[in-house]
Amino acid sequence: MTSLRGEVTMAVAEYAEEKFGNEKLFIPGLDTVPVSGATINSADVFALVDVALSGWYTEHKECAKFSRALCNYLFKKFCTLSNSGSSSSLLAISACDETYQSGEYILTCATGFPTTVAPIYQIGKKPIYVDIDPETLSPSMEDIQRALELYGKDIGGIILAHTLGFPFNEKELWDMKFGKWFVADCCDALGAKILIDGDWIPVGRYANALTLSFFPAHQITAGEGGAVLTDDDELHRVIESYSNWGRSCYCLPGQANTCGKRFEWETDQLPDGYDHKYVFDRLGYNLKMTEFQAALGNSQLNRFDLMLKKRRDNFGYLRSLLDPFEEYLQFVKVPDWTKPSPFGFPITVRDRKYFGATELIAHLENLKVATRRVFGGSLTKQPAFVNLPYQKVSDLGGSESVMNNTFWIGCHDALRKEHLDYVVEIFWDFFRQRGLR
Repeated sequence: MTSLRGEVTMAVAEYAEEKFGNEKLFIPGLDTVPVSGATINSADVFALVDVALSGWYTEHKECAKFSRALCNYLFKKFCTLSNSGSSSSLLAISACDETYQSGEYILTCATGFPTTVAPIYQIGKKPIYVDIDPETLSPSMEDIQRALELYGKDIGGIILAHTLGFPFNEKELWDMKFGKWFVADCCDALGAKILIDGDWIPVGRYANALTLSFFPAHQITAGEGGAVLTDDDELHRVIESYSNWGRSCYCLPGQANTCGKRFEWETDQLPDGYDHKYVFDRLGYNLKMTEFQAALGNSQLNRFDLMLKKRRDNFGYLRSLLDPFEEYLQFVKVPDWTKPSPFGFPITVRDRKYFGATELIAHLENLKVATRRVFGGSLTKQPAFVNLPYQKVSDLGGSESVMNNTFWIGCHDALRKEHLDYVVEIFWDFFRQRGLR
């Protein structure tokens, strides 16, 4: 049997190296320059097959290993893996609301991802929207301060994203003494850092909880998947409960009687000696990660530093070659106290009297350069949100501008120099056609 497994794994390794070991030829104008996408290699495939051959697929050794690795990478004590970044937002907001006893409102940015904000409504709260700064893609600190002045004690907490991997100033936010809790949405920002007191600190340092996503578009992938990390052991227990059907028991799958008194817990209504594995403290969900997802996540995290460097190099290369168009295009401002983890390369059309973002996007897409808009633009205009109750503390002009004028193109680690050179060539074509160059 051992010999047979060895034969299988060697055959898989040989196949994976053949399929993923060589870079694919890029044919400009015929092949799409993808805006995002997972970089898969033979080690990733081998990790997945190894789990398949083990016969244990629900959370186990690979999940435990991935949790520890993420805690070490982000300097957090506790990690709960989940089946998606969206589920991570639901877990973080639900658990913070229960643990820290929120007020009526939760503060967030109008330029957000829908499933970052949806849990606010799902737990019976209402959002207060603040604006975004189109230059930095950071939430408006002026709007946050205004919200605190207007709503004060009624703000239970705050959830904000490091948009497209470009960090906002968490310390400045923390020093405002807002609400009762802070969730940092780091789903786009694994690897991003902020300079605090001379040290480069991973984003999420000041958060009660931070969320991650391992969707294929993100910095590393687990196929799907997400995580919530925290330093608060009480909050961690609540997050774990919500993720595990709302149960009281904290045994892992396959475990029993971790507490040593499985049949000795007392509750008001249940029979004496009722099995603690079937006591439920809250209305929860099953949002757990599988061994397959964790194995892929572990494999990707092992080489993430190289992947992150390639993203940053690609971002810098595009920025330098697109500089001739700065009269017409605004590029994201990167403060010197940040080290971004660029999820994409954002571009804002400065003045629509020459052309609009829609025209430039159409030109790029027609010539096989993929694009994306920034999250939901302004969630107050999205069909799912437009008729829901909310408050705002400004006219949200920045979010309106991002919705109308901003989009992003790829700079991920799968892109090579020939991809980026082709992208720049298409920009030159666009400007020449309009007599602007």
